[in-house]
Amino acid sequence: MQRANAEAELRPQVRGRGRPRNPDFEARILAAAAKVYGAAGWSGFSLDAVARAANVGKSTIYARWTSAEDLLSAMIEVRWQALSMIDTGKLREDLTAFGALVLARYLETGGGVARHLRRDLAGHPELAARIGPVLGAVTAQAIAILRRGRARGQLREGVSTALASDMLLSAMESHAGRLAPGETMSEAAITAYAGRVADLLLGGIAA
Repeated sequence: MQRANAEAELRPQVRGRGRPRNPDFEARILAAAAKVYGAAGWSGFSLDAVARAANVGKSTIYARWTSAEDLLSAMIEVRWQALSMIDTGKLREDLTAFGALVLARYLETGGGVARHLRRDLAGHPELAARIGPVLGAVTAQAIAILRRGRARGQLREGVSTALASDMLLSAMESHAGRLAPGETMSEAAITAYAGRVADLLLGGIAA
C-alpha cells in the first residue's frame, strides 16, 4: 500500500510536462542511492536496487535518470553542493567548514561511498570519465576558497593553491580511512578535527 501511494503521488509530476518535480521524493531516491552504493559499490548499484531501497517503482527513477551512471553522478553532485556556499570572509573559518563537510561526506554510510569510489573509479574508466568531473569540482571549490583568501590578503604570495587544496582534502580522506568500517564521528568532533587541520595548514601558508 505504501508503494502504491508513493506511485500515485508521483504520477502527475512524472507525466505532466513542465510541471515541477517533487523534491522530497528526489531526496529520498538520492538517499537510497547513497545507501545502495555505500553498501555494495558499483557492482551492486542499479536502478532496480535503488528503486527497492527507496520503495518506488523503477519507472519513477527512469523519469529522472536514464542510467545508473546518471543516478550515481546526481547523488554525488547533490552531496557536494553545499561546498559552493562556503564564504564567511575568513580563511580559517572557510577551510574549517570545507574540511568538516568533506569529512562528513566521507563518513556517510559508514564510509562506504568513499571507499567504493576509490576502487570503482580505478577499475572502471567509463565511470571515472563520468564521475571524475563531479569530484574535480570539489577540488575547484577548495582552490576558490584559497584564492579568495589570497585576494583578501590572508594567504601569502607564492603558495600553491592546488597543493594546499590537495593537502586539505588528503587529510580529510586519510582520517576517514583510519576509522573502522561503520565507525562514525559526532558533528562537533568532525568540526574540531577540521579546525585542527585548518590551523596546521595555515601555519604554513597564512600571510
